Amino acid sequence: MSLARMQKVRLIGHESERERVLTVLQELGVLQIVDLTNKKEQSLPGLRPKPPQDNDVETKLAELRYTLDFLARYDTEKKGFIQSFFNLKELIRPEDLAKIAYEYDYRSTYQRARQLDQESAELKAERAHLEARKTELLPWRDLALPVEQWRSTPTTLFLLGRLPAERLSEFHSAIHSKLSDAALVSDVSADERMSYFYALVLRDSEEAFEKILAEHGGERLSIPSLPPGTGGLPKEILSQIERRISEIDARQGQIAERAKALLAEKPKLQALYDYLYNEYLKAQAQARLLGSSHTFVLEGWVRQSDFEHLQRALQNNSEAVYLERIAPDPEEVPPVALENRKFFQPAEFLIKLFGLPNQSELDPTPFVLPFFAIFFGIALTDAGYGLALILIFSYLKRRYRHKRGFQPFANLIILGGVSAVIAGALTGGWFGPDLAAHVAFLRRLVLFNLERPEGLIGFLVFSLALGFIQLFLGNLLEFIDKARQGRFWEGLWSEGSWLVLMTGVGIAAGAGMRAIMADAPSLPPQWMPIGLQIALVGAILVVFFSHVDSPGDLGEQFPWLLAALGLNLWWLTPWTPVGQALTVIGLVWPLVRMRPHESLGARARAMLGRIAAGLFRLYGVSGLVGDVLSYSRIMALGVSTGLIAKAINQLATMALGGSLAGVVLFVVIIAVGQAFSLIINSLGAFVHSARLHYVEFFTKFYEAGGAAFQPFARQSVYYEVHDKTLSSEGG
Repeated sequence: MSLARMQKVRLIGHESERERVLTVLQELGVLQIVDLTNKKEQSLPGLRPKPPQDNDVETKLAELRYTLDFLARYDTEKKGFIQSFFNLKELIRPEDLAKIAYEYDYRSTYQRARQLDQESAELKAERAHLEARKTELLPWRDLALPVEQWRSTPTTLFLLGRLPAERLSEFHSAIHSKLSDAALVSDVSADERMSYFYALVLRDSEEAFEKILAEHGGERLSIPSLPPGTGGLPKEILSQIERRISEIDARQGQIAERAKALLAEKPKLQALYDYLYNEYLKAQAQARLLGSSHTFVLEGWVRQSDFEHLQRALQNNSEAVYLERIAPDPEEVPPVALENRKFFQPAEFLIKLFGLPNQSELDPTPFVLPFFAIFFGIALTDAGYGLALILIFSYLKRRYRHKRGFQPFANLIILGGVSAVIAGALTGGWFGPDLAAHVAFLRRLVLFNLERPEGLIGFLVFSLALGFIQLFLGNLLEFIDKARQGRFWEGLWSEGSWLVLMTGVGIAAGAGMRAIMADAPSLPPQWMPIGLQIALVGAILVVFFSHVDSPGDLGEQFPWLLAALGLNLWWLTPWTPVGQALTVIGLVWPLVRMRPHESLGARARAMLGRIAAGLFRLYGVSGLVGDVLSYSRIMALGVSTGLIAKAINQLATMALGGSLAGVVLFVVIIAVGQAFSLIINSLGAFVHSARLHYVEFFTKFYEAGGAAFQPFARQSVYYEVHDKTLSSEGG
C-alpha cells in the first residue's frame, strides 16, 4: 500500500571506467540518471558536461529504420491481436545479439533497399502522371483528329467543352440560331452526366459562344497538356499510355519480389537496430554526466532496496568507482515506483493507465484489485465466459511468460474471470441462462434469477450496495491520507463528518429499501430511525465543519462542537432545553471571543460563510446519490450479457434441424456468436469497471500526478533479450 522508498545517489568514477560503468548500469536497470548539465557550478565545482564522443550510431539507426520501413511495405506476415496490442516481442539470446552486432554488415541490404525504393518511387510518380494524362484524354478517345491539330489559327479558335447531357440539344439549337455562321460544334462522347464536344469558333464570336455555353450549364475545358513531340489520334496515345502503365506495374511487381527476397534479412536488421538503439541510449545517458579530464560524476535515483545490489555490482565490475547516498535538492521530487505484494500487482496496470500517485499520497492499488475483479465479474455475469477467459489468458500467460508487461494484465483478466464464474453461477449464466434452467445442480446455485423481477431487483440492490461501500472507502482513504500527511484534524472535521453522514444514509437506505421496491433485500426496518438520526448528526457536522480555517486549533473548534452537540440534543433527545442552551452558547461564544483588531461584523460574516460553505457541501448528498446510481451500469451490463447469449442460443436452435447442414449451422452460430459475445461483453466489462474507479472512486481521494521511475536500462523495439544478471563476481 506504500510506494517504493527512493534514494538519491551520486556515483564518481575514473574516466577510463565511464563506458564500462554505463554498460553495467544499463544491464542492471535500477538507476534513473539525473541530468546534471543544468546544475549550478557551485554545487559541483570544476566539473563540466561530458558530451558523448562523435559516432555514427544515429546515422546507422536512421539507415536501419529506413530499410525496415521499406521492407514492412512488402511483409504480408502480420502479428496477432494480442501481440500487436501489447507489443509482445520475440526472444533473442544475448550471445546471438552480440554476434549479429559484431559480424553483420547491413549496408548492402540498405543500399539495395534504397535503390529499389527510389526506382519504385520514380515509377509511382510516372504512373500518377500517366493516369492524369489518361483521365484528361479519355473523353476525347473517339475524336478523329490528331492531337497535333488541336490548335487555333489567327481567325479561328479550337476549344473543348462539356455540359449536362440533358441540355445538349438545347445548346445545339441555340448555337444554330445565334452563331450558325460563326461556330461549328461536334459531339465527341458522353457519360451518365456530361456530354463532351469540340468546337471551331471565329475569334470575334468567342464571347458570345462562351455566354451561350454558360447559359446551358456548360464549361470550357483546357486542352490536355502533352509532352513535346506527342502526336497521333487520342485513342493511339491512350493505348501508348496504357502500355506504359502495364510496363510500370510489371516492373513494380519485380521490385516487390526483390524486396520480399530481402525479408530474409529482417530478423538480423531488427536485432542490430535493438543493439544500436541501446548504444544510442547509452550515449544519451552520457550526455547527462559531468566530469573533468580524469573523472566523471553522475547522480540518480534508486530504490532503497536496490542500493546494496547496485553498490556490489559496481564494485565487482569496475575498480575505480565510488557510490554514495546524497540528500536531494530542496526542489527535487523523487520519482514514483509502485511496490505491492504479488497478489495485488495486477491492479498496477490500471493505476498506470490513470496516472501514478504522487509521493505524498496513498497507493490505491490494493483497494482497486478486489473491487475491479468484483465489478468485472458482475458486468460479465456469465460463468461460461469467465471459464473461457481463465483458460484463454492462462494459455497466453504461459505462451508469453517472458513478456513482463503482459503478465499483470493477464493476471487481472484471470481474476476477473474467476469473479465472472462466481457471478455467473449465482445468476444462472452459463453461456446464457438456458443451461442453468435445465440442469438441477446449476439451478440450485442461483441466488439472483435475472429472468424474474425479484432477481433483477436484488441484483440491482447488490450492485448499488457495492458502489456505496466503495465510495465510503474512498472518503475514508482521503481521511487516512490527510492523517498520514500530518493533517489529521483537517481530515477529522471534513472527511470524518462526511463519513458519519454516509453511515447514516447507508443504514437508512438499506432499511428502507423495501418501501421503494417490495422484493428488494434490505436491513431490518427498525434500523431506519437509527440511520436517520446518525445521518442528521452527520449533516450537522458537515454544515459546521466542512470549511475550517484552523483545523488544528481545538479552542477555535470547541464552540462549534458545543453548537453541534446542542442541536443534536435539541432535535434527537428529550433534553431540549439543554440542547437549546448549548446551541446558543456555541454560536454566541465565537462572537464574544474575537481576535484582536477583529470587528463583530467581520466575525459574524466569517461564521455565516462557514455555515454557507457547509450547507453547500451538504448539497453534495445529491451528488452522492448520482455516484451510487452510476454503479447500476455493472448490473445492466450483466443482464445484457445474458440477453445477448440467450438470443444467440435461440438463433442457433432455430437453425438446428434433422439435416447435417442444420447441425453444422448450429455449431457455427454458437461458436461465432458466443465468441463475439465474449469479446464485446468482456471489453464492456473492463471499460466500465475501470471507469467506475477513475470517475467515481478516485475522485474521492486520489490526485495522481507522480513522475514514473524510469531507470536507465536496456530497451528493445523488436526483441526481448533473455535476462542476463551481472553476478557479484563481476564480468
